[in-house]
Amino acid sequence: MPEISNCDSPQIEAYRLFLKLHRRFQELNREEFRPYDLSTPQYAILFYATEEGVPLSYICNEMLADNSNLTRLVDRLERRGLVRRATDPRDRRVTLVQLTPAGKALIDELRPRHRRLVEQRLSYLSAEELAAFHRAMQHLYEALLTHQDQENTD
Repeated sequence: MPEISNCDSPQIEAYRLFLKLHRRFQELNREEFRPYDLSTPQYAILFYATEEGVPLSYICNEMLADNSNLTRLVDRLERRGLVRRATDPRDRRVTLVQLTPAGKALIDELRPRHRRLVEQRLSYLSAEELAAFHRAMQHLYEALLTHQDQENTD
């Protein structure tokens, strides 16, 4: 990757910092879930799954992932006895992902712990900084959605 000069625009510098921050959060999540032999995406599947079952397509949408990638992750969780697949009784084309008792016990243990760690990681920001950070990210997200078709790729 070519070296970026020190005189980049504020937008490029903010973008690079955002990527570094994202990478650091990913590293912290990997370290957090490693003792449970879970990847971050596997944790997310357990997070969205329920005992009653959630459509795999819903989990894909929430995780911004495609079905083929998640299918392999669900396979691994199923082999470990943490989830099971079921057919939706209302639509046989839909696959539901259900937490098993072992999966529910694991996510019930991990969810509050993960929440505390995320809150701790963001506690380095003051309440005002966090609110401003949230507003800025929300504004940028909405702008990118709204103006997606207007981007100039020249």
